[in-house]
Amino acid sequence: MQPILKVTNLSKYYGRFLGIKDVSFELYPGEILGFIGPNGAGKSTTIRTLLGLLNYQLGHIELFGQTLTLNNASHLLKDIGYLSSEAKMYEFMKVKDLLNVSLHLSGIKDDTYQKHLTTLLDVPLNKRFSELSFGNRKKVSIVSALQHKPKLLILDEPTNGLDPLMQLHFFAEIKKLNKDHKTTVLLSSHHLKEVENYCDRMMFIKNGALIDQTKIDHFIGQTYTKVSIPSHIALKEDDKISIQSKTDNKLSFIYKGDVKDLLNLLLSLNVDDVEITKPDLEELFVTLYDNDGGNV
Repeated sequence: MQPILKVTNLSKYYGRFLGIKDVSFELYPGEILGFIGPNGAGKSTTIRTLLGLLNYQLGHIELFGQTLTLNNASHLLKDIGYLSSEAKMYEFMKVKDLLNVSLHLSGIKDDTYQKHLTTLLDVPLNKRFSELSFGNRKKVSIVSALQHKPKLLILDEPTNGLDPLMQLHFFAEIKKLNKDHKTTVLLSSHHLKEVENYCDRMMFIKNGALIDQTKIDHFIGQTYTKVSIPSHIALKEDDKISIQSKTDNKLSFIYKGDVKDLLNLLLSLNVDDVEITKPDLEELFVTLYDNDGGNV
């Protein structure tokens, strides 16, 4: 299967300062790919470079099977819906006019889906963009990105500013587009629950470079267990034990390895009170970054 987006050795510098270095990945039709990293790791720089909003020094970008150039960018980008993290538009225009202009530029005349989205998200159509709160600005940006039902959605921190109910509505709509129209999605987020709940696979970026995918596959393939025991028990970190937190009453750690070995460890420590759960992606993410030792 041919990828919808193929990025090869993409590098971007701001003068002498590194933005991203040797970023390579592929995104396939109908896939939802999570793009994870802390603030400042290079997620937004990567996305803006892919969209031609930033120049890059090295690398190659293929979009819909074609090499992305200045000559074909406007044609290829029509099939992309982009939601930026900032939610910026023309301040003086009314929301309904902004959305209609955006729809027209996409070559779509039917506004049925636009009306569905504005109703779903409770968008204030008759206000000027300058009058909106950040949350409502984000809603307008979401409608603008989704209303032409693009082949590829690129979402940069999409739920910042949305209340929990609107976040649920948003992701339900993304999943519906993905299921009904085979919309492909690149979801950039530092909210790991979003990636865990909605993405097919994920890639991690740190200090401007992707963590080697073989490391991630090996990491995810390991057996990890979250354990909480009384804090008075003496426990040292090693290659299997990563201490997460310690309070007056409880010591929590992530254990990497076979559950039988964990039970033997707990017996040797004479633990009389223990809580064992499956760690979520956020806890594993912290472990991965710590174990990576600052190197990608």
